[in-house]
Amino acid sequence: MKKIFLFVFVLALLGSCEDPFELTPTDIISENIVFEDEGLVDAFVNDLYNRAQFHMTSGGTNINMGFLNSWGGEHRNFAPWQPAFGQVTNTPYDENGARLLDYWPYGNIREANVLIERLANSTSLEADYVANRIAEARFVRAWEYFEMVKRFGGVPLVTQALGTDASDDQLFVERNSEKEVYDFIGSEMDAIAAILPDAADAGGRATKWAALALKSRAMLYAASVARNGTQQLNGLLGFPASDADAYYQRSMQASKEILDNGPFSLYRKNPDKVQNLIDLFLDEGDNPESIFVEKYNFEAGKNHAFDVTGTPAGFGFSWNSNYPVYLETMERFDFIDGASGKMDPALYDGNTPFDPARFFGERDPRFRAWIFYPETEFKGRPVYFHTNTVYTDPADNQRKTTTKQSGFIIPGSDGFPGACHPRHAYAGGNNPTGLLRRKHINPTTPDGQRSSTDWIIIRLAEVMLNYVEAAFYLGDPNGDMAFYFNDEIRERAGMPAVDDITEERIRQERRVELAFEEHVFWDLRRWRIAVEELDNQTFHKSVWTKDFDTGEYFLTMEHGDKGRVRLHPERNYYYALGLGRIADNPKLVENPGY
Repeated sequence: MKKIFLFVFVLALLGSCEDPFELTPTDIISENIVFEDEGLVDAFVNDLYNRAQFHMTSGGTNINMGFLNSWGGEHRNFAPWQPAFGQVTNTPYDENGARLLDYWPYGNIREANVLIERLANSTSLEADYVANRIAEARFVRAWEYFEMVKRFGGVPLVTQALGTDASDDQLFVERNSEKEVYDFIGSEMDAIAAILPDAADAGGRATKWAALALKSRAMLYAASVARNGTQQLNGLLGFPASDADAYYQRSMQASKEILDNGPFSLYRKNPDKVQNLIDLFLDEGDNPESIFVEKYNFEAGKNHAFDVTGTPAGFGFSWNSNYPVYLETMERFDFIDGASGKMDPALYDGNTPFDPARFFGERDPRFRAWIFYPETEFKGRPVYFHTNTVYTDPADNQRKTTTKQSGFIIPGSDGFPGACHPRHAYAGGNNPTGLLRRKHINPTTPDGQRSSTDWIIIRLAEVMLNYVEAAFYLGDPNGDMAFYFNDEIRERAGMPAVDDITEERIRQERRVELAFEEHVFWDLRRWRIAVEELDNQTFHKSVWTKDFDTGEYFLTMEHGDKGRVRLHPERNYYYALGLGRIADNPKLVENPGY
């Protein structure tokens, strides 16, 4: 019996020269037609892209868009009932599997294998078209393997679509080693970079540069595991430490090809540093920094709800303020004069005054662009985060302190509220943190409407930081590490050059530049410092009091997770495949510690 394929992309048929349904039922399409029709092939490839998890969007109203950033200790979701809070804190990741972190996309991998095999046999489509679409399927397949190897180490490498008559030996596949999976990703990207075009024929599709960028990222991860990890399960997990330099070299070479020959540059359209960094993630025109994006269009039916959930309360949208940022995240952003952003915790006593012009206004422009802080300007008015205000009452000239009163206006002020919106500081015991994530929030999204804003998956700044990290461990062989670190990344941000580029400095810069982009969690794991940084660690919220008379703020530091903590023991550097998968496939070997 011939295989059949079900599609939801019926509109793609409009681009076909003939009606492929002329002699067939209208709900199925024969493979003889699919792989001889550009419209259907494009629909197939689009389906592969749509299935792949380029960034996390699961959950009702896409509330898991904050999950990986929450795990990395950057911000969390508003309430404990949301998995991006509830599954991150007080939750053991045990032999039952990786919970929401789990990812086992062999269905999508099989579909990619089907296209790769069947399309190669096309007799009517142009050879260049066939080669390009096959290369795109290989890109998606490699991405899926990268997502798995980050979680589990070695996984089965399946590069053929098995038929319904496959034997048990064919169906039950053993795990390949972690090294074999990373080598597969690297070699696949080498192969398809020579096939894919410099510019895609449609937005959101892989190019030569996207393939090289994935190689840059994946080979850096492999090098980190070799350098910082240990081999286990007879080599199924980890690499020989002696392999690290070779992987750093492969990552650096891929990055260098993009930096030297790619059509990209850091986004610098607006001379105002803060506004420029805001616009970077919202500009869908000619954005010179974007290497690979996931496209969204509300009217076309593909959209997300980040603005719905993330916009500050009081600025539209019935559900809002969903991504409170930790005090520790704020402290990672240094000051523009080079002073450290990390303060003595003793100053957070509720009595020490902070001048907002210094404490906020002279902090790294990336902080001001990507985090809502007290009195941030948004949509033409300030966002407030203070729980109460100290002021002199003009009626009796007495110093008074407001309570958490909704709607109370400081007497004699021009509408200054005695306290912020409850969802920003004290709502319903859900423990907001006194700061909110701003990166990716689009102020032009209509109230109540889901978002059309594209999501940048890979951008040039990441490739530069990949290059710097790899070059650092290789001894800066090209002598240009400082150029990309200082003259590109930090200069664009409005931050001073660093004379001594150390491992700590490189890691700090990644955590700042790539904040809230689903990098920090995976970086902590590949550097093998996630246990130190996350396991049983307390993250804090900021409780702000405003002195209306002086304009200063007082800050009290309190527990930011309702008394909960993250759990990241050593075994979680490789998550469990899970009891169900082990039961289904007797050839799978479980990871250590489960």
